[in-house]
Amino acid sequence: MLGLSRYFDNELIAQIKDANDIVSVVSEHVALKKKGQNYWGCCPFHNEKTASFSVSPEKGFYYCFGCRASGNSIKFLMEIEHLTFPEALEKLANRANIALPEQELSPQQRARELHRKKLYEANELAASFFHNCLTQTSLGKVGLEYLKKRGLTKETIDNFRLGFAPEGWDRLYKAFRERGIEDSVLLELNLARKNSEGRAYDFFRNRVMFPIMDGKGRVVGFGGRVMDDSSPKYLNSPESPIFDKGKLLFAFDKAYKSIRETKQAILVEGYMDVISAHNKGITNVVASLGTAYTNDHGHLLMRQADEIVLAYDMDGAGQQAAKRAIELLQNTDFKVRVLAMPDGKDPDDYVRNHGAKAFEELVSKAIKPFDYLLNESLLQHDTNDSDGKQAVLQDMFPYIAHTESQTQREDMLRSLAMPLWLDNSTVFRYFRNYTKKGNIELPTEVQSVTKMTQAVSPDEEQLMAMAINDGESLQEVLQYLPLEDFQNIEHRAIIEKLGSIYSSHNGFDTTTVEETLTKEEYTEYARLMILENTGRDMARLRGLIRSVRLRSLREQYKFHSRLADQLNRAGDSTFIGELHKCQEIQKIINEWSK
Repeated sequence: MLGLSRYFDNELIAQIKDANDIVSVVSEHVALKKKGQNYWGCCPFHNEKTASFSVSPEKGFYYCFGCRASGNSIKFLMEIEHLTFPEALEKLANRANIALPEQELSPQQRARELHRKKLYEANELAASFFHNCLTQTSLGKVGLEYLKKRGLTKETIDNFRLGFAPEGWDRLYKAFRERGIEDSVLLELNLARKNSEGRAYDFFRNRVMFPIMDGKGRVVGFGGRVMDDSSPKYLNSPESPIFDKGKLLFAFDKAYKSIRETKQAILVEGYMDVISAHNKGITNVVASLGTAYTNDHGHLLMRQADEIVLAYDMDGAGQQAAKRAIELLQNTDFKVRVLAMPDGKDPDDYVRNHGAKAFEELVSKAIKPFDYLLNESLLQHDTNDSDGKQAVLQDMFPYIAHTESQTQREDMLRSLAMPLWLDNSTVFRYFRNYTKKGNIELPTEVQSVTKMTQAVSPDEEQLMAMAINDGESLQEVLQYLPLEDFQNIEHRAIIEKLGSIYSSHNGFDTTTVEETLTKEEYTEYARLMILENTGRDMARLRGLIRSVRLRSLREQYKFHSRLADQLNRAGDSTFIGELHKCQEIQKIINEWSK
């Protein structure tokens, strides 16, 4: 009903979670086998052959020990089916036959929702208008012949809802006015414009039309292409309240399942590059909409793909777009490769003339970004003289300087030596001068949370797993164990925050836990929830508390003992204070060891 929206309080969210067995939800997408208390399968979020994806039916959590994907049944549906939180919750509610309440919108919210609904409806009608014109009228014959000459099948034309904007001044405008579509809606969507005399005319005329969909398959804009050499070759919908081209990828609504399955996204430039690939059965191909690759595009592809292959045109604009994408993708979790099209052709030409298999072979031979950038630079500069060598170095140094891994930086610098006929020491010296002159601070690799977790004692992990699953166990830990005794900083934060939640809610409210913990803390929380434990066992719990406490005390004793020795050697009398601390700590160790 218009004017109403779904309303979910924490109690309802918990009810929906409890009514949906997570094993049943996940099993609709992943083959699971029971092993111990949990169920295991191959992770749907990254490519793996050995099952590292664990689901706990008792705790309602999943966790992947490979890619660290984690969460509950709602999060799983959001990730696997590309849903928003309300959409995932509604799906689970319907699955469990739970009626959802609704909440009245404010007048302003209702007006905004009504307006957006009109915009989506008008775009949907426009897509049908263009498609029908192409496929069912003589007006679209020229467009249909053009697309068939490009090798497109009827199935592809229908799947992408391709259309034709007929020649003439205002055919769409008149048709829509007859259906009662307001001028303001057509003008806001740029389906129509008005000249200086106030006369309305169609924005798209005599062009093959490409509807642009969002991730939910709703039409948000259009691209129109001429069928001759006239200019502009492509005409795109300007941005509107429902169309932000920097946040959309063309055909993502059709490609994301294939991208998830192959764990690879092929990023091209144009509509026809995408459609020709899909037409030949290569369905993990998407395109940016007249813009360079953006961080928002990366967010769309996150969790869907492990690898991005850049298959841009090799003209000047394509090369610039490739370099910009390489820059944004550097030091991300994506594996990146670049496909250099032979003979300057674009993917559309190559797929049509050589077929899917040949294109897939090209993709398999795509090279690393560093190799691509170096090849391009070597083609542009004459390296027989010193100026050319310096030009190549200046082209490559920014990319190398931005690389986080010192090992990779050094490998890249060595790779420059041979093609430039320079020795390694000279290249390294030039690079040091480059960073010094530009006051460039080289990035360092950040220690991963996984590595941090591996350094934590098994007793601390078991203690955490018991504490976060049981309120009494948590209270016992908080009473006897200082937060500083935990090796892992995230464990300290989790325990402290869960203690506050438990006190204020007289229990663990799962929604509040999700809202309170940071993303990194929640991922670690989910991993610990999956660890098998024997439930409430106070004798074992107190043994673990003693173990963690003693380990911490012994580390403190070592620290102060070493410091006392160093101060004594330096002739600093404050070493006596450090020795007193050692005595105090030893006394506490003796008490805990009883």
